[in-house]
Amino acid sequence: MSEPRASNEGLNQVVVRLIQFLSSAMVGVTLSIAPWTALWENHPLLSASLRLREILMAPWLRGAVTGLGLVNIGAALLDLYYLVFRRRDA
Repeated sequence: MSEPRASNEGLNQVVVRLIQFLSSAMVGVTLSIAPWTALWENHPLLSASLRLREILMAPWLRGAVTGLGLVNIGAALLDLYYLVFRRRDA
């Protein structure tokens, strides 16, 4: 009776890792690319305040947002590594 439960737990771990991988990858790619696109530059909030526009268009802020995206991509790669290689060891 313990075998089906163990297989369900293993499947649950794989599904959770897959969801983590997909969400981290999507957020990472979006955060890495968005600050350098026209979508970022033409956002309606930027026309509301000149000061806000200066801050959001600053290269250091764009770089920080891109850095957060790269951290998310790194987390996605760790989840992918677990799914491909580590799952076999368990």
